[in-house]
Amino acid sequence: MKKLGFILLSLIMLFSLAACGGGEEKTSGDGVVELTVWTDWTEDRPENKVYKDMIAKFNEQNEDVKVKIEAIPHDQYETKLRTQAAGNQLPDMFRVWPGARIAPLVEGGALLSLNEIVDNWEGKIPEGIMKDYAIDGEQYAIPANISETSIIYYHKDKLAEVGFNEFPTTYEGLKELIKALNENGTTPIALGNKAVWPLQSVYISTIADRFTGSDFLPNTMNGNGSFTDQAFVDALTVIDELSKLKAFNEDFNTIDEAQSRNEFISGGTAMHFAGSWGVGPILEAAENPDNIGVAAFPSFDGKGDTAKISGVAGGGIALSSQLSDEKKEAAFKFLKFFYSEDMYQQLVKANIIVASKVELDDSIPQVYQEANALAQGGLAPVYDATLTPELTDIINNGLQSISIGEMTPKELAEAMQKELEESK
Repeated sequence: MKKLGFILLSLIMLFSLAACGGGEEKTSGDGVVELTVWTDWTEDRPENKVYKDMIAKFNEQNEDVKVKIEAIPHDQYETKLRTQAAGNQLPDMFRVWPGARIAPLVEGGALLSLNEIVDNWEGKIPEGIMKDYAIDGEQYAIPANISETSIIYYHKDKLAEVGFNEFPTTYEGLKELIKALNENGTTPIALGNKAVWPLQSVYISTIADRFTGSDFLPNTMNGNGSFTDQAFVDALTVIDELSKLKAFNEDFNTIDEAQSRNEFISGGTAMHFAGSWGVGPILEAAENPDNIGVAAFPSFDGKGDTAKISGVAGGGIALSSQLSDEKKEAAFKFLKFFYSEDMYQQLVKANIIVASKVELDDSIPQVYQEANALAQGGLAPVYDATLTPELTDIINNGLQSISIGEMTPKELAEAMQKELEESK
């Protein structure tokens, strides 16, 4: 009997501890709801500091909710996220990315819809940017920053030296500029394609959109189009043409993107085609920021929507579909605080392109203002954010081969279509 009594007492204690543990998942014991958020904010970057400061401010101003950050190195982050999602062991909140990267989490039922609170950002964030985190009519995250991938940075004085006081608005005009710069002994464009992604993400993502329109890429991936379409082949031909015009530095396939940006900043070239990630470093290092101009890709015989620039919403915070009602309300409260005018203004001051429409005063550099304005016309799909990893490898390596004359645009298009068909 004593033994039976001891077992029963042990079971009661065990159930009591379990009940306490379950309670601690929702509150800290003093009525405070605790939320854990997984992030990849391990690097000392301006935007990461803004995000962490906003969470610290939220915790200070809200006694009933406590947000705890668990930072995981970026290279390990998505692998851990997928693994935990498969085991239904995700934290309360976690950082995600749009498009093909968030879709599996939605399909697996891991994410909570934000439709209950999405009206909070109506009129503040353009629908064309919000849609990056919307699937089948449900909103799953709110974008903070935008990664534009096809901005043209240029030295105004170097263009003026060869008779161009304004950046060309047509591709024919751009080719004339390139020829004039070469004749003047000035390298036209700084390109660092060692990692093989710039020609695809920076160049083709917008160039192809001009030729094919924004529906081409998703339609083709869904089997309702073909990479062998002549419009896409014509877009690939631009890379071949620019290479033959000697538009780039001779070592463009042996230096990386950062090295090419530094070459531009130092005045070694007249132009540098890059993304919005270049705004901060260029403004910080440029001797005369007022001499730096910003432009989008020019038009190709009037083809496509020239107001669009290739880009994608940056990382957002999603919520676990397993949240209790108490935690859901606390998380909604946090998201409204986090994705506020305060945060967007802080990102602006850090030279980060933002998703929200914000007032920019005269203290904000002109380069930033122009780059930020480019996104307001809408975002064209970024190829490596839409293609499968296999297709991304093919186009990246193929564009490099085209640039050195080892492959034709048509051959690359055929290789991509073959991979697409074989993967179905």
